[in-house]
Amino acid sequence: MGGIRVAMMTLAPTRPFAHQCGMGKIVLSIQSAVAYGHVGNAAAQPALQRLGCEVWRIDTVAFSNHPGHGGFKGRVAPATEVAELVAGLDGLGVLGRIDAVLSGYLGAAETGPAVAAAVDRVGRLRPAALYLLDPVIGEHGRVFVRPGVAEAIRDELVGRADIVTPNPFELGWLTGAKIADEAAAHMAARTLQKRLRAEGPALVIVTGIPQGRGHLVTLAVGRDDTWRASTPYLARSFNGTGDLLAALILGWLLRDRSIDLALGRALAGLQAVLQATHAADADELRLVDTLDRLADPALVWPVKRIARG
Repeated sequence: MGGIRVAMMTLAPTRPFAHQCGMGKIVLSIQSAVAYGHVGNAAAQPALQRLGCEVWRIDTVAFSNHPGHGGFKGRVAPATEVAELVAGLDGLGVLGRIDAVLSGYLGAAETGPAVAAAVDRVGRLRPAALYLLDPVIGEHGRVFVRPGVAEAIRDELVGRADIVTPNPFELGWLTGAKIADEAAAHMAARTLQKRLRAEGPALVIVTGIPQGRGHLVTLAVGRDDTWRASTPYLARSFNGTGDLLAALILGWLLRDRSIDLALGRALAGLQAVLQATHAADADELRLVDTLDRLADPALVWPVKRIARG
């Protein structure tokens, strides 16, 4: 349910590719929901569906809007409800069809074990299924989730994850490191990467790392390689950008498991949404207007593999 400071730039063309990245893939998405705007599942579900994925959605909260608007109404879903919904899917005998689990904002600490149990159940039935953890904890030096949620993410979910997508603050919180620059982020990402599920890709994607004058860096740190994208940023905040980027990365990875292409395509799709939102001077992402551009970006954000052991 978090936002990230985001970039706007001119992209370089690349070779054509099929626009339906995740055709036939099934994603269980467990995160927040809002009636107004596009954060959490309200961002991930339409984006993944447009990428050709089937989305089975479980909402951890049901809010009128993102709390960043200054006020909201709604409720946090009890952890028992999340567990019951997963149990209902299990009762249908369909959990073994899932290709990936995506989790984001948790409304309560008790939801952490419920998500962990869902990941474990899917993993037993479908060992090749991916788990992408978007560890929504806070940003800009501030924890904004309820007490115990950050600890539940650290203790219950990180060790089960194949892919984790923290911002610098979340990366620092999870590792105890001070993330002052790109080098520190890379070192901390290496530390976190070693705690991920040993059988999976063990990929840490750090977004929004400040770099020099008015630039941000995204690092994708795997076991042996690191991929890097550097972009200028637009000095305004958008709600839901982290949620959308995590969903896009997962959707493209489900296509062919190519980390650099998945990241480049995901960043290109995010860029399209931001351009539309900025042009409309909108207070929420103009996601519906840009769904086709998410699925078939004509341009891909430049991503470079860097030699960093």
